[in-house]
Amino acid sequence: MKNNLQRIICCYIIFYALYSVSTRFVPTSVLWEGPAADILYKSIIIGGGVLSLFCLYILRNNRKPDTQTILLGAFILVLGISSLLNYKYELAGNILGLATFASQLILFYFLPKILTEDRLVRCLRLMAFFTSFFWNIGCIASLWQYIKNIHYTILNPEGHSLRQGIVDGRLFGLFSDPNFAAFTSLILILLLLFTIRKTSFFPLKIYSWISIVINTCYIIMSNSRTIFIAAAGTTLFTVVLITYRQHRTGEETSPGRFFIQSVKRGLLALAAMIVVYSLIFFPLRQIGQMMEPERAVNDMIREDVDTDNITNNRSTIWKNYLSLYKEKPLFGFSVRSALPYVTDKHSDSYLAKTQYVTHNGYLSLLVETGAVGFCVMGTFFLLIFLQSLKKLRQKETAGESYLFFASLTVSILIFLMCFHDVFFTVNIETMLLFTAIGYLHCANKRCLAGQSA
Repeated sequence: MKNNLQRIICCYIIFYALYSVSTRFVPTSVLWEGPAADILYKSIIIGGGVLSLFCLYILRNNRKPDTQTILLGAFILVLGISSLLNYKYELAGNILGLATFASQLILFYFLPKILTEDRLVRCLRLMAFFTSFFWNIGCIASLWQYIKNIHYTILNPEGHSLRQGIVDGRLFGLFSDPNFAAFTSLILILLLLFTIRKTSFFPLKIYSWISIVINTCYIIMSNSRTIFIAAAGTTLFTVVLITYRQHRTGEETSPGRFFIQSVKRGLLALAAMIVVYSLIFFPLRQIGQMMEPERAVNDMIREDVDTDNITNNRSTIWKNYLSLYKEKPLFGFSVRSALPYVTDKHSDSYLAKTQYVTHNGYLSLLVETGAVGFCVMGTFFLLIFLQSLKKLRQKETAGESYLFFASLTVSILIFLMCFHDVFFTVNIETMLLFTAIGYLHCANKRCLAGQSA
């Protein structure tokens, strides 16, 4: 039974990832609008819920739950209380958000306990291959739009206008949002680098390197400052972690030497990123100018923000949501009640008129679950962080899988500073974050248990 369940989970993960990225690619996202979207979304949640129940059944004989598991159970309870307190606004949507969080949390967080590390790595390799194959098509088509200076707007099935191609010097391409698209490319690059390290199949290595180049080109041409920060932060974190592992392996005891090496390697890594940026951006821009000399004249200009607004209205959105949070500080507005509430109670407000989401995952957590939920989830992440510090201080060095999942976690947590709702929706980031946290927790416990034995 366990082997069959592992295969089914692997297939589910691949399908889940493909569904998630297909909603960001406009030519396929139109397939998930209307009744089809509702049916498919709920099918994914129900499928995840069923698999979660099987996972709990398999783990039923495990020792009593640890502190982290209790905290996650408490968070689900807080989310349920918040949903009931906000029953007047989107009760069905809040319950669906609760079911989404619970099913994904149980399945992905406990995944490293259900799958062996080899099978988990193999599953991630398959997911990286299929997802990147699909995503590469969108990146290549979008880069061609950049070279040809193609830009236009289309209407989605809901009647909303979508910008495509080149918009104010940024490459939206065939994606609904260049920031989400660029971050998808970033996490695919991390997955492909991990694949290269974990496979001996040479054609797969070649394919992975080609895909990395394609996705790097899209990230650079998307001109997403948030993703540049996420990429730089992830790179610096990984460099420091690798340096520390070598520091521990070499029996080096001088903190000063470790600090100097980390700074030196970090600066070299940033310099290498600048070189890669220059080698891709300037040639592609030159090719584009040769193909379409009038591109600067015909370029679409964004009208929703001005050149002085460096946060693209995010600072205004954050201030308004912080003001709204004060109206329900303890348990928040639940998953989908904030905008219906503000539209009903403050119809002339900025949020009611724009219907903007928070554009910040941490602020979403605070607004949707209140101070109670925010503190519970914050404590959970703090305990994982402290456990990881204890593990890294032990003689046993962190392996490649540990480095990968730690870097993946940092990348997503940086991304959350400017984008919303990873916790309560079907996103590839949700799956990878919960899986990475679950792996780190299991690895930390094994290490600390071995040291105390």
